[in-house]
Amino acid sequence: GSLESGPAFRSKILCRMARALLKAGSIYEADRAFNSSIASAREALSVVAGQSQPADETRSMEKILNQSITDATLGLSDVKRYRDAADSAKVVDGSKGASLAADRRNNVQLLMFINSALSVSPGSMELHERKVNALASLKRWAELGNHCERLAAEMVKIDGLFKDDLAGLNPFPDVRPAQSLKPDFFERNPDDASDPVSLRILSPKAVCDAVVRLPNGILPLYLRSLRLEERYTEAAKAGASIESHMSNTKHKGSRGHVQQQWLSGERDKLRRTMSWKEKGDTLFRNGDYERAAEKYALCLTIDNDGGPYNQNALENDDAGGRLHAVLHCNRAACLMALKKYREAVKECTAALRIHTHY
Repeated sequence: GSLESGPAFRSKILCRMARALLKAGSIYEADRAFNSSIASAREALSVVAGQSQPADETRSMEKILNQSITDATLGLSDVKRYRDAADSAKVVDGSKGASLAADRRNNVQLLMFINSALSVSPGSMELHERKVNALASLKRWAELGNHCERLAAEMVKIDGLFKDDLAGLNPFPDVRPAQSLKPDFFERNPDDASDPVSLRILSPKAVCDAVVRLPNGILPLYLRSLRLEERYTEAAKAGASIESHMSNTKHKGSRGHVQQQWLSGERDKLRRTMSWKEKGDTLFRNGDYERAAEKYALCLTIDNDGGPYNQNALENDDAGGRLHAVLHCNRAACLMALKKYREAVKECTAALRIHTHY
């Protein structure tokens, strides 16, 4: 009846494997492994009960086996918690709100359920993609960027782990070890009020390390978040890093052949955003407020595929982000200079709707 062999050892290994499967988001497989662990532990308990051995040894064995059953039972409760959250998310995801406000409430609920599932399965890339999409729907671009960068920092922790016979399991076989992105960047001094984790952003060089470690389904929204939060240098370097990685990759079966047509479109939007906003700023400094306001309005339509700007600022469907708050604020300054005060109030209101603390 050694703990290093037979049903007892099998129970321990099954429970550990189940926990790893659960963390990775393989819920069905985790469920089966937890139940198998419990069955193995109970089998071992029946064997122990029928053996003649010292009482201390029997009690020690029973204690360890019962602990395995307890651990696996707790694991099954986490499986249930994941499934409850996933089912609730599915219901919310399938319901269409009767208004924009109702849609927003649905997306807030959806995000809550996704976060609950992620607390159980932080290694599920599918859940991370769903969270990023939910944040994009809510136009919470700064939070979206922070989530992507924290995920990339987690991925740096596996740099150099998949060697020799494990090489085939490497999720990023073409990616060189990170040069600037540190795995503990978001873990250092978590209680530092002057540098809260939720507001930390990566340097341009660290962003280059980050983008090659993110799932392809997340990349378009991450780059968009960089632009909409006015992180233009990071956005430009991220685009160049993705293009270089995709053109140089050798493992075409992993991530290399994923189509990246969106990249040229996003880079064009970045170019136009920077150019038109700079022209607007120049016109404003030169006192040409009418044309400056027009340039800022053009900037605001870039994410609306170039559709016309409604002069009633409150009726435009803004993409959100710090960029659009700034553009509305700049238009308000132009309208104030032109003595169009009511229109200026609407632009300020639009800016505050996007960034309440702006």
